[in-house]
Amino acid sequence: MDLLQLKYFREVARTQQLSKTAQKLHIAQPSLSQTLKRLETELGCSLFDRQGKGICLNHAGTIFLRYVEQVFTALDNARLELDELKSSKDQTVSLYVGSASMLLPAIVRRIQETDPGIRLQITQQPPSPNGPLPALSLTSVHTLLPDSNSRIFLLREPIKAVLPSNHRLADRSALTLDEIRSESFSELVSGTNLTSIVRHYCERYHFSPNVTTVADTPAVMRDLLPLGPGIAFIPEYTWHDFLTPSMSLKAVSGMPMERFLMLSWNPESFQTSAVRTCRDVIVRYFKEYTQAHPVTSVQPLHNT
Repeated sequence: MDLLQLKYFREVARTQQLSKTAQKLHIAQPSLSQTLKRLETELGCSLFDRQGKGICLNHAGTIFLRYVEQVFTALDNARLELDELKSSKDQTVSLYVGSASMLLPAIVRRIQETDPGIRLQITQQPPSPNGPLPALSLTSVHTLLPDSNSRIFLLREPIKAVLPSNHRLADRSALTLDEIRSESFSELVSGTNLTSIVRHYCERYHFSPNVTTVADTPAVMRDLLPLGPGIAFIPEYTWHDFLTPSMSLKAVSGMPMERFLMLSWNPESFQTSAVRTCRDVIVRYFKEYTQAHPVTSVQPLHNT
């Protein structure tokens, strides 16, 4: 058994298509099939179920894949740790920002002030299931998760409705579900943190917003809201700076909503000094931010 066999097996297990994997690896399909057959012979069991011209990872293959992934993770960690022993340490940190993007400039500034040598690779595109994971991920969830060796809680934040100040409901101290059922709504595309959280609460409170405008990024959403394409549910604190006098932020009676910002990382990946520095800076930043924005306007939520 060698690393090449393990690499070929992992790629086939991910795609479960021999021809596609052979093309990706730039090898002949018969050669790939023979490599897998030798691996199965050495292990003494089949890793795939053959279904006509196709294959499907079976239970034994699923078990083996889990350990193969650990092997490659360990090798990647070894390379990273050895790099730190060299004079030119890797100062690159990948950061996925799925939430709180408006705070990103301030966070980046803090990181640069702490260590100007750190190079950030920032993306707002969710990681691919089969691709490499970012070193750090700033995301949000609708339920508070306990801190662990892979994540830490940063901020609890209310979610409220924003509408143009000339809207017929703008003078209300709070909105009700009945009042907004027939209104037009704007939201981010499916799959974003905020949309997933808002839809969770809408389902919980049996509310189906009439969505007429969909934005693909938070930046586009923030640009559209002042134009009044409809009501939108937004985070109260981290989106506050973009609010103008022509916009009004309201709570919805009977529909308390909140989100929890989390910073997470892969506990199986080696954390370089640059990653650890970024993580510490982000945690400190949100500790200060939380002190400036204590949550008082959201009713206690249970069973969310």
